Amino acid sequence: MRDHLIRELESYLHQQDFGKNWDGAYQDVIPTIRHYFVSNGFETHLLSEWESPSRDTDLVARKERLTVRIPWAVDYNGRSMVLLHAIQVNHTQSA
Repeated sequence: MRDHLIRELESYLHQQDFGKNWDGAYQDVIPTIRHYFVSNGFETHLLSEWESPSRDTDLVARKERLTVRIPWAVDYNGRSMVLLHAIQVNHTQSA
Protein backbone atom coordinates (compact mmCIF):
# COMPACT_ATOMS: atom_id res chain seq x y z
CA MET A 1 0.00 0.00 0.00
CA ARG A 2 2.82 2.39 0.89
CA ASP A 3 4.66 1.96 -2.42
CA HIS A 4 1.41 2.34 -4.34
CA LEU A 5 0.64 5.58 -2.49
CA ILE A 6 4.14 6.95 -3.18
CA ARG A 7 3.72 6.22 -6.90
CA GLU A 8 0.29 7.90 -6.90
CA LEU A 9 1.63 10.99 -5.15
CA GLU A 10 4.63 11.20 -7.48
CA SER A 11 2.34 10.90 -10.49
CA TYR A 12 0.00 13.55 -9.09
CA LEU A 13 2.90 15.94 -8.45
CA HIS A 14 4.27 15.35 -11.95
CA GLN A 15 0.84 16.24 -13.35
CA GLN A 16 0.99 19.46 -11.32
CA ASP A 17 4.32 20.28 -13.05
CA PHE A 18 6.55 19.75 -10.02
CA GLY A 19 8.90 17.39 -11.79
CA LYS A 20 11.39 15.84 -9.37
CA ASN A 21 12.56 19.00 -7.56
CA TRP A 22 10.08 19.35 -4.73
CA ASP A 23 11.70 22.13 -2.71
CA GLY A 24 9.70 24.94 -1.18
CA ALA A 25 7.58 22.27 0.48
CA TYR A 26 5.45 24.44 2.70
CA GLN A 27 4.68 27.00 -0.01
CA ASP A 28 4.05 24.68 -2.96
CA VAL A 29 4.13 20.95 -2.53
CA ILE A 30 2.43 20.45 0.84
CA PRO A 31 -0.71 22.40 -0.18
CA THR A 32 -0.84 20.36 -3.41
CA ILE A 33 -0.45 17.05 -1.57
CA ARG A 34 -3.02 18.23 0.96
CA HIS A 35 -5.42 18.95 -1.91
CA TYR A 36 -4.82 15.41 -3.24
CA PHE A 37 -5.80 13.88 0.10
CA VAL A 38 -8.80 16.15 0.69
CA SER A 39 -10.13 15.41 -2.80
CA ASN A 40 -9.86 11.69 -1.90
CA GLY A 41 -11.92 12.07 1.28
CA PHE A 42 -9.13 12.45 3.86
CA GLU A 43 -8.98 14.93 6.71
CA THR A 44 -5.58 16.61 6.97
CA HIS A 45 -3.58 18.60 9.48
CA LEU A 46 0.00 19.64 10.07
CA LEU A 47 2.01 18.24 12.95
CA SER A 48 4.96 20.33 14.16
CA GLU A 49 8.38 18.83 14.66
CA TRP A 50 7.83 19.02 18.43
CA GLU A 51 4.71 16.86 18.18
CA SER A 52 5.97 14.47 15.53
CA PRO A 53 7.68 11.18 16.39
CA SER A 54 9.97 11.70 13.36
CA ARG A 55 11.06 15.13 14.66
CA ASP A 56 10.26 16.54 11.20
CA THR A 57 7.16 18.54 10.42
CA ASP A 58 4.50 16.15 9.10
CA LEU A 59 1.42 16.42 6.96
CA VAL A 60 -1.01 13.94 8.49
CA ALA A 61 -3.93 12.62 6.44
CA ARG A 62 -6.64 10.43 7.99
CA LYS A 63 -9.53 8.52 6.48
CA GLU A 64 -11.43 5.98 8.54
CA ARG A 65 -8.73 3.62 9.89
CA LEU A 66 -5.94 4.80 7.57
CA THR A 67 -3.36 7.37 8.67
CA VAL A 68 -0.63 8.71 6.40
CA ARG A 69 2.26 10.86 7.65
CA ILE A 70 4.39 12.74 5.12
CA PRO A 71 7.43 14.41 6.67
CA TRP A 72 9.38 17.28 5.25
CA ALA A 73 12.65 18.73 6.43
CA VAL A 74 15.28 21.32 5.59
CA ASP A 75 18.25 20.20 3.47
CA TYR A 76 21.86 21.35 3.86
CA ASN A 77 21.12 24.35 1.57
CA GLY A 78 18.29 25.52 3.81
CA ARG A 79 15.52 24.46 1.42
CA SER A 80 12.51 22.58 2.67
CA MET A 81 12.15 19.21 0.99
CA VAL A 82 9.27 16.74 0.92
CA LEU A 83 10.36 13.26 1.99
CA LEU A 84 7.92 11.07 0.05
CA HIS A 85 9.97 7.90 0.53
CA ALA A 86 9.85 8.45 4.30
CA ILE A 87 6.04 8.41 4.49
CA GLN A 88 4.40 6.21 7.06
CA VAL A 89 1.13 4.45 6.31
CA ASN A 90 -0.74 2.96 9.26
CA HIS A 91 -3.91 0.96 8.88
CA THR A 92 -5.64 -0.06 12.10
CA GLN A 93 -7.93 -3.06 12.18
CA SER A 94 -11.38 -2.86 13.74
CA ALA A 95 -11.80 -4.57 17.07
